[in-house]
Amino acid sequence: MLDINVENALIILKKYLGNTNPKKYEHSIRVAKTCKMLADKWNISTSDAIIAGLLHDIGKSLSKMQMLELCSRNGTTLYDFEIFDNLTALHGKVGALIFEKEFNKTDITRFNAISKAISSHVTCSENMTDLEKVVFIADNIEPKRKNNLLSKIQSGKINNPNECIVKIIKNKIKKANKKKREPNPLLNATLESIDNER
Repeated sequence: MLDINVENALIILKKYLGNTNPKKYEHSIRVAKTCKMLADKWNISTSDAIIAGLLHDIGKSLSKMQMLELCSRNGTTLYDFEIFDNLTALHGKVGALIFEKEFNKTDITRFNAISKAISSHVTCSENMTDLEKVVFIADNIEPKRKNNLLSKIQSGKINNPNECIVKIIKNKIKKANKKKREPNPLLNATLESIDNER
């Protein structure tokens, strides 16, 4: 079991995505850099944000069947849309399970916070922590994503993580509706939760 630090997170990222999925590996590096920028801007633990950003997609190293089997073995709560509509949506939960297997629990609070941020970066969650928000946002606005949210944050036009999350979620729902797909139901729950924070 490894200590939780950026160097070890890079080792695990290489182990799971370095050779098998170079595009996802490079995406993870960009997400980690974006996490650092957001964490610095919003006064959140930079090292935890970088670690969660590096490891957020390690679950994609498994096939859909392997994801389902791992979740089943660990008694992970699964939603209908994850099983029937979009099995790849499980990669966040699977990534958290891999993180929990690879790293030690010396600092249980930090361990749980990073695991939760990896787990929820796909589906969001109600009452998201600042770390969860940073990873979710970074995954959706990293420089290769085709939207202008990164530049709006950098220029100060968006100063609030919740404002950014609302824009991302509304865009995801719009895209799902356009493709005549059922949007992830947890997105609406997240919007309601953010509404309650205001």
